Amino acid sequence: MEAFSAAPHDDVLALVIQVAVLLATARGLGWVAQRLGQPTVVGEILAGVVLGPSLLSGLVPFIGQWVIPQNEVQGYLLEVVALIGVMLLLIVTGLETDLNLIRRRFKVSLGVSAGGLSLTFAAGLVLGYLIPDDLLAAPDQRTVFALFVATAMSIAAIPVLAKVLMDLDMMRRDLGQTMLASAMIDDITGWTLLGLVTALASADSISAGAVFETVGFVALFVLATATVGNLLVDKGLSFVQTRLRGPDMVLTLVIVLAFAWGAFTQALHLEPVIGAFAIGILFGRRPRLSADVVHKLEAGALAIFAPIFFAVAGLKVDISAILEPRLLVITLVVILVATFGKVAGAFLGAKLVSRQSTWAALSYGAGLNARGAVEIIIASIGLSLGVLSVEMFSIIVVMAVVTSILAPVALRFTLARVETPADEEARLAREDVTKGMFTAGIQRVLVPVRPRSQVVGTQNIEAFVSRRLASANDTATTL
Repeated sequence: MEAFSAAPHDDVLALVIQVAVLLATARGLGWVAQRLGQPTVVGEILAGVVLGPSLLSGLVPFIGQWVIPQNEVQGYLLEVVALIGVMLLLIVTGLETDLNLIRRRFKVSLGVSAGGLSLTFAAGLVLGYLIPDDLLAAPDQRTVFALFVATAMSIAAIPVLAKVLMDLDMMRRDLGQTMLASAMIDDITGWTLLGLVTALASADSISAGAVFETVGFVALFVLATATVGNLLVDKGLSFVQTRLRGPDMVLTLVIVLAFAWGAFTQALHLEPVIGAFAIGILFGRRPRLSADVVHKLEAGALAIFAPIFFAVAGLKVDISAILEPRLLVITLVVILVATFGKVAGAFLGAKLVSRQSTWAALSYGAGLNARGAVEIIIASIGLSLGVLSVEMFSIIVVMAVVTSILAPVALRFTLARVETPADEEARLAREDVTKGMFTAGIQRVLVPVRPRSQVVGTQNIEAFVSRRLASANDTATTL
């Protein structure tokens, strides 16, 4: 086997420049957005829009030559950096996810998700049948096109929602956790539907075997995460903390397992970010994961890679492709239908199923309305499969970016009118106290005992203490 070669010099040079420019612009506009009272993710997405063909690259071609990938290799290199960003962001999101709280709020999450999915899918399906024929890549595949549009509109963007919740300090709140749980249900259902639609697009018909295969992959992922994934995290954490004493070994373990599980989900034809999210959840359930590890993950994700990821998403938008009046009207209709379906559906689900307050129900709809780069990925799949035309691809991308920008603005407005229940305030206070205790973040406990010759039954006492500490606190002990 021949040794692999590096990317050409000019492509590597372009990547280095792109990372520097995108990160600086994203962080700068993120700071501006924050100063204006908006989440930083708004500025980070706008950074790509400003630098991309919609503005600077379109007006000054020289800028576009260095900021926008000019060939497949440059595109692949930049996409890899963006992938690392979204993977790290989903790890952090998983670490902040409280499964016990989600279980307690499952009825609300299911109602919100079911309402948002069903109404958005139905509205998208009707819209797909009404889009003019000249915007279809294959007019004879109208049903496939309509199903694809409906599926694409149904999926929420966990990365965008997670970043917005972090910016608004909502990750630990009941509303924030319920939104994430609803987004998880949306995504699992949406990716399953997408698998079925892509199979239909490739084979012109869909068989029972294809349906069972796609659903089987999802079931396999859930089962493997609950069993093998749990075991890997538990044994790996115990081994690293007991046998390996090098700096940041636990941090390395988290990254390795997240990307390994992401590879597993990718092999199952699911998105690798789902695997990273699952591993983050599993590590978040381990009390002996030190706060230092979490802090370093957050610093790398939120300060470096995630801004690049969001800027790359904005970079793909070309507003000039839809400046024709007719296309502008269609774009506006697509945005309105997508927004109405998700907001109204989530609102009705929250109100009718779980009796949430009006402002809380509106908050669910506002948060889940963000599509973000997930929608752009799906649009790219539709373009490569020949389901979407270039114009329709641009329309869906613009819809994804607009909903991502509107979501945090609307969410901030609705959340300001939601009253925090007394029991939630008490829970947050207890968690703050727990984090401040001197035992927080301890990975190993040293338990002194008397010499065995002096105390009868010392061995039994040691075993009892060790078992109780390990089971109650997930903490390694030394006697």
